[in-house]
Amino acid sequence: MTQRFGGQWTLIKLEMLQSYLSFYTTALKNQNFSLCYIDAFAGSGNVDLKTEHNVTGSALRALDHPFDRYIFIEQDESYLSELSSKVLKRAPGKCIDFISGDCNDSLRKVLSYKWYANHWRGVIFLDPYAMDLKWETLASIAKTQAFDVWYLFPLSALIRCLPREGRIPASWKEKIDGLLGTDEWQNELYHAPAQLSLFDDDRVERVEVEGVEAYVIKRLRTIFPGVSANPAVLRQSKNAPMFLLCFAISNSNPRAIQLSLNGADHILKHKT
Repeated sequence: MTQRFGGQWTLIKLEMLQSYLSFYTTALKNQNFSLCYIDAFAGSGNVDLKTEHNVTGSALRALDHPFDRYIFIEQDESYLSELSSKVLKRAPGKCIDFISGDCNDSLRKVLSYKWYANHWRGVIFLDPYAMDLKWETLASIAKTQAFDVWYLFPLSALIRCLPREGRIPASWKEKIDGLLGTDEWQNELYHAPAQLSLFDDDRVERVEVEGVEAYVIKRLRTIFPGVSANPAVLRQSKNAPMFLLCFAISNSNPRAIQLSLNGADHILKHKT
């Protein structure tokens, strides 16, 4: 069972992730740490794009890098079964956990282990379906101090919930609150128009897309000690922004932050 979605941006995100996994495992190969890779929306292992078929997904690509443990989380049991079959054929003998369930619940359980204290370090890839990832889950990652994070933030899904004139249904507001971890976005992402008439004093306008992007990074910096200032904007075929590929590090050690940011920023700057 091959999943069908994505476009050129899918290849870009996979190549950037793979480049970082190569950098990361090389940089830490002589350190006294065990290394773990976690794919929180692992899928079935392969995807079909409009322009290319049977593209190897993030979980299978991660097996090409020398982590000591792999954790693959997927809510769809049929996808997870297919992934398990492919993984066991591709990498027999590796330490791999397959977890079926909601990403937010499952990942928070995984992260309750004392990774940092037990000398584990690792990388987490978050490629959620629409706006499914909760802010509390990100906060759980940040508290570990053990993981670097690549987060494919659903920029276009968020923009669709932010109409220009600011008339947002309560259910959408709740969804945005869960995604961003606050309701302060209403003050940050909307403002009064530059010129108001006597009768328009309650009107608001949404900031431009670049303002939304900047706010996402601002929010990530409230919980992660290191966040790349220049996420990759991944676009669809008509050049409209689809996602922000963000990078953050949970380790508060200045040397660790600098090392990881140097590697990630180089990859983000030179994306294809």
